[in-house]
Amino acid sequence: MTTLSTPEVVLPARETVRPPRARATSSLPLLGAVVLHLMVIGALLLRVVEPLMEPPEPPALETEVISARDFDALHPSAPASPLTTSAAPSEASIPAQVDAPVPAAPAARPAPGVAPDDTVRPSRMLSGDALASPKNRRLRQQMTTLADEERIAQLCDFEAMEQIHAWQHRFQPDRLVDYALSDPHWENGVFVAAGSAFRAGADWFELSYRCELDAARRTVTGFAFRVGPSIPRTEWTALNLPAVH
Repeated sequence: MTTLSTPEVVLPARETVRPPRARATSSLPLLGAVVLHLMVIGALLLRVVEPLMEPPEPPALETEVISARDFDALHPSAPASPLTTSAAPSEASIPAQVDAPVPAAPAARPAPGVAPDDTVRPSRMLSGDALASPKNRRLRQQMTTLADEERIAQLCDFEAMEQIHAWQHRFQPDRLVDYALSDPHWENGVFVAAGSAFRAGADWFELSYRCELDAARRTVTGFAFRVGPSIPRTEWTALNLPAVH
């Protein structure tokens, strides 16, 4: 009798399933992205155009404003008023020559006056428009507080500085003293300051001018001037001419 045996079933070996290995997360790509973004933002900021700044206005012109008492203190020998009336008008001091060059400074400074060959007679008056400018508001307000004689002197001084700059742009007057070399006076209704001086840059220059006004003496209607040589620094103190600070 044959005995049947149960066939042996060999089961395949069970595979061991390994859990997937966790990938290490690197921080380098994230850091690089942050750096890249910062670089882009920085580049954009550098391309921002700053608003254009309005250029500053040039400084307002300045004349020497003094009271009658201060004028007498500076000039003991002068009369109480800086304006004196001439006995006879003189037109010889202002010839008709126009647009002559500025003379070279001589070794010895001549007496103040208007030379016959280098007088300038501008056709357009400038003080009205210049005083209306906002940058000269303070000077305009100051002039309303002055006595008539001082106000007229300041108005003519201001016209002189405007005309000098318009005539020669290399001159930029920032101060004018109309009594530096001799006292101003009236000649037949014309304000004459033949012994003036103006400061431009770091130097003082001689100046002679004649200033014609309207009937109310509030508007300049005619002007003539002559720029003379520079004034030696050794004479500034005696002439009450302040240096540039």
